[in-house]
Amino acid sequence: MNYVTLGKFRLERGLALALILFAASLPFVTPRVAASDEIEYFSYLPSILLDGDLNFRNQYEYFCKLNPTDCVKSRFQETFLDLKTPTGLQINFGPMGTAVLWLPFYLLAHGFALAAQNLNPAFVANGVSQPYIFAVSVGSVFWGWLGIYLAYRIARNYFDEALALGSALTILFATNAVYYMYVAPAFSHAASLFASALFVYVWWRTRATRARGKLGHWFALGASGGLMTMVREQEGVLFVIPLVEGVALAYHVWRREKTRADLTRWLMGAATMAAGAFLTFLPQLMVYRVLNGNFLPARNVTDKFTWNGNHILDILFSNFHGLFTWTPIILFAVIGLFLLWRKDKLLAAAFLAALAAEIYLLGSFSTWFGGAAFGMRRFINCTVLFVVGLAAFADALQTRVPRPILAGAGIFLIVWNLFFIIQFVTGMVPRQQPVDMLEMARNQLFGVPPRLLEIAQRFLTNRGSFYKQ
Repeated sequence: MNYVTLGKFRLERGLALALILFAASLPFVTPRVAASDEIEYFSYLPSILLDGDLNFRNQYEYFCKLNPTDCVKSRFQETFLDLKTPTGLQINFGPMGTAVLWLPFYLLAHGFALAAQNLNPAFVANGVSQPYIFAVSVGSVFWGWLGIYLAYRIARNYFDEALALGSALTILFATNAVYYMYVAPAFSHAASLFASALFVYVWWRTRATRARGKLGHWFALGASGGLMTMVREQEGVLFVIPLVEGVALAYHVWRREKTRADLTRWLMGAATMAAGAFLTFLPQLMVYRVLNGNFLPARNVTDKFTWNGNHILDILFSNFHGLFTWTPIILFAVIGLFLLWRKDKLLAAAFLAALAAEIYLLGSFSTWFGGAAFGMRRFINCTVLFVVGLAAFADALQTRVPRPILAGAGIFLIVWNLFFIIQFVTGMVPRQQPVDMLEMARNQLFGVPPRLLEIAQRFLTNRGSFYKQ
C-alpha cells in the first residue's frame, strides 16, 4: 500500500487524496435546509440537544417562517404543523441516524456560535442559524468522502490503484451522489453513502476473523448495520450480505467442505451481530415509541411499501428518475458485479443479492420515483457496490481498450452528469415529472455549454436563485 506524508502525518495515498479533495471542494457546498426531508433530519439536533425533547414544532415553525409561501405550497404546513402523531407531537418521518453522524459538526458549530453571536446576528446560538446549517452540510460532504474512500479500499484489494481510484471518483461524480453531497447536502443520502459503505467494509474486512469465531468483530458488524439502518431504514436490506455468507457456508457444510463447527460459529456470530444491531438501533426504537406510540416507523412511511415489486422496471429504466436512464454509468457497474465472480465468488454473490433485494424493495414503493429528486436517489446507499463493480468492469475491458480511452469515457460521463445537474437546478428539465430524454440530450449539447459562464457567475454570486425556479 502506498503512503504519502502530510506534515507530521503519514497517510495511505487514497485517504490523503480523499481528504485533499474534501477540503478543496468545500467552496462548492450549498449550505441550505429547506425541503421537508432536510428539515426533519436536521430538527433532531436542536430539539434534543437544546430543547431536550422530541417536539419539533418550534423548529418547523422557524423554517416555515423563512419562506411562508413555499411552506404552504409544498404542503409542509399541512403535513408537519397542522397534523400530529398519535402521541400528540409533530410528525417526523425521518430516522435519526443522519443527525447522529452530523452531531460532531453541529457541536463545533454551537461552540462557534456561542463565541461569535455578538459579532454577527446571523451567528446566533439558537441551534438553527447559519453556522449550524453550514456545519451539517460540511458534515455530509465529509461522510460522503469517507464512504467513497471505504469503497475504494475494497476495490483496491482486487484491482490496481489507478483502476480502483478512477472507479471511485467516476461513480461519485458521474452519479447523483455528487448532487446530494454538494447541491443538497442536508438530505440523508451522503450519510447513507457512508453508513452503508462502512457496513460493507466491516463485513469484507472481518471475513476471516469472523469465520474463526471473533465475536467482537461480529458485534462491530452488527453495530455498523444498526447505524446504517438508523440513517435510512431501507438500508437494512444490506443485511442480505452476511446472510449470503451464511448460506454459502451451509452449502459447503452440506458438501462436507466445511464442518458443522464452522456453521455453529457462524450462527453464534450472527446472533452477536443481531445483538450489536439491536443495541445500536435501540435509540431509534425509543424515538419511534415517543413519536408514534409504538416501536415502528410512522404509518405514512410503511404504507408506501406494497410488497408487489410493480415498479422494478420503472426504477431502472423510466425517464422519471430511472437509475440507468439518468445515471448510465451504473449499468456498467452492475455488469462489473457479474465479472467480479472471477475475483471473489462470495463477494460477487453477496453484492448481487444485495442489489437485487434493493431493486425489489425500491420497486415496491408507491413513491418509487422519489419525489423531486435528481435521479434515483434511494440507490445512493449502493455506491460501495457500484464502485467495486465499475472497477471490475474496467479491469475486464483494459486488455482490449487502452486506459486513456477508458479514462476519457469516464470523464465524458462525469461531464454528462454535471451538465444534467445544471439542467435540473436551472429548470431546463422538470423536477417532479418525467423528462423528455431527447430534449435533455439536445440541451446537453446545445443548451448548457453556451450558458456555462452565466451559470458559473450566478453560482458564485447568487446561488440561492437556483432554488427559486
